[in-house]
Amino acid sequence: MSRFTGLIGIVLILGIAYAMSNNRKAINYRTVGVGLLLQFGLAVFILKTDIGQQIFQTLGQFVDRLLQKSVKGAEFVFSPLVNRELLSKAFGPENGFIFFFQVIPTIIFVAVLVNIFYHLGIMQRVVAVLARVMKWLMGVSGAEALSNVSSTFVGQVEAQIMIKPYLKTMTQSELLASMTGSFACIAGGVLAVYISLGVPAPYLLAASLMAAPGALVISKIVFPETEVSETEGIVKLEIKKSHANLLDAIASGAAEGLKVGFNVIAMLIGFIALMALLDSILFRIGYYIFGFPNLSLNFLLGHVFSIFAWAMGVPSKDIQAAGSLMGTKMVVNEFVAYLDLVKIKSTLDPKTIAITSFALCGFANFSSIAIQVGGIGELAPSRRSDLAKLGFKALICGTLASYMSATLAGLLL
Repeated sequence: MSRFTGLIGIVLILGIAYAMSNNRKAINYRTVGVGLLLQFGLAVFILKTDIGQQIFQTLGQFVDRLLQKSVKGAEFVFSPLVNRELLSKAFGPENGFIFFFQVIPTIIFVAVLVNIFYHLGIMQRVVAVLARVMKWLMGVSGAEALSNVSSTFVGQVEAQIMIKPYLKTMTQSELLASMTGSFACIAGGVLAVYISLGVPAPYLLAASLMAAPGALVISKIVFPETEVSETEGIVKLEIKKSHANLLDAIASGAAEGLKVGFNVIAMLIGFIALMALLDSILFRIGYYIFGFPNLSLNFLLGHVFSIFAWAMGVPSKDIQAAGSLMGTKMVVNEFVAYLDLVKIKSTLDPKTIAITSFALCGFANFSSIAIQVGGIGELAPSRRSDLAKLGFKALICGTLASYMSATLAGLLL
């Protein structure tokens, strides 16, 4: 039955995109068809074939082991505060993980690694090769292929830096496709943080890869290309070194990682406190006005997004919980949603964990609209008004792309 509902989910997602389309006659069905086949092919390879499972299991284990190296640096600075075993003995197993001392070192370490790869030109060359493959398969322009592939490795604004020379002249369709890719994917550094929290690495790696073609599928249905692109048939990447040498790149990466880490901490404190306040208000409204003591943000979000959870193939007992996680991701952010997923993971069906891991993978939340409009607007000030107009539409497109990946995963599990 869940397989059947998964097919309904695909129709529902494509139907929403088609209903949003500004020019249905101009839709390039080759791009849509190839993109869906590419997404499905990646899902089959990763989730159903022995070699695919082995590759991504090995890759996940490698990432896990790599992230453990950040503990060495953290132990030198924080000593026993990083040791989960000692903390569990002293304060109980539920207090064996102190977010600040476990996650901040991971963010710093990954930022250092990314800066090294950038300085050596490795990251840019990998992205360029993958972008050429994407452009050739799906028939999209070089700029949007490059931006979408970049989004699977770097952050929302950093992906657009890759195509900075073309931002001023990109078509509206290309802009939406690039923004959608940034909403649908998660940067490699952030991905590493979620893996360190306990989210299954193979699912996260698969979801981020599948999101790139998925973002192009949805965006090209919603806003088909009707103009001539400056980068049609071209994928060109300039490799510029922004650091004096490797040591400068490492030091800069550590400083950037610390800044990002503190931003994450501030964001979590602010958003979680705000959610607690909203829950308190909703409880009083529900209890004193309607005689219903269970009214909360999770309750409301769970009901609103439960239709998507059901359509993805989430087992019936977990639909409310999955819907709540998906709602939290859009209204707050994916970080808080993944934290909530890890907390209730033991109560969920393994299939639910897999589907929600896919569905939550992406930067598609309301605050990210401001990040993209502000960040990309700085790179191309003349396009700020276009970015603002496309922001909410790109958010929906990015969300639908993540949901498509989750639905395909649900069909196969």
